[in-house]
Amino acid sequence: MLILLPPSETKTRPERSGSVLDLDSLAFTTLTEPRRTMLRAVQRTAAAKDAAQKLGVPASSPELVDRMAAIEGEPVGAPLTVYSGVLFDQLDPAVTIHDDRRVLIQSALLGVVDASTDRIPAYRLSAGSTVARLGKAATWWARHLRPLGARLLDETADGPAPVVVDSRSGAYRSMMPMRSRTPSSSAAGISVLEVAPVQEKDGVRKVVSHDAKRYRGWVTRVLLDAPAPATTPDEVVDQLRAGFGDTLGVELDGDRLVVVDRVG
Repeated sequence: MLILLPPSETKTRPERSGSVLDLDSLAFTTLTEPRRTMLRAVQRTAAAKDAAQKLGVPASSPELVDRMAAIEGEPVGAPLTVYSGVLFDQLDPAVTIHDDRRVLIQSALLGVVDASTDRIPAYRLSAGSTVARLGKAATWWARHLRPLGARLLDETADGPAPVVVDSRSGAYRSMMPMRSRTPSSSAAGISVLEVAPVQEKDGVRKVVSHDAKRYRGWVTRVLLDAPAPATTPDEVVDQLRAGFGDTLGVELDGDRLVVVDRVG
């Protein structure tokens, strides 16, 4: 099973331990050179007068500009200890990610990171950031990540649990689409489910926007805690219903995995 997550705007800076970003040690070596290009572009951006605006650095944290200018020397840590915020607050950083499940996190700086094996710095860059010479981060990454998306579909289709649970937001799905391609013969039977949280009150449903990441974190936690990976969409639903109990409802609507919070 493959679980895809968005990054978080907020991050926890790892403690200094002597370890810094090593691009050659990250998963997906086909991304090493694009990552190197993005790092150089980000450092140029951080050196510009309008760096804070382009990088989305809040006025309360001006030091983030200097840290991005020296990003290659920043301390690194496991992704689940670096990313923070409402989605990652639902995940125990020490959670066991079994070999039969893979959790990948989209990154405007590094393209994609593996939650189990990679070590990353606390960076400030989003899909909508404009980077020197490269333009919008999401647009630039898309052409480098499309081949990886195809490869991930094929690998997951060939595995024992041919299911992708996509909890990314739209901006990050555009960086590495998992649907906009004709599946190869090996990937034809794979199921790609996009997590779609909604709130229901008096029979009326509305799409959850502000707290969507919280629900996606809950989905991820339940799927990681399950004794075995789900191998079909129906099994995904069964696992989530068992994990949520009476707290949340779960439905399949085509390729949408609808998480229903009944309020009021």
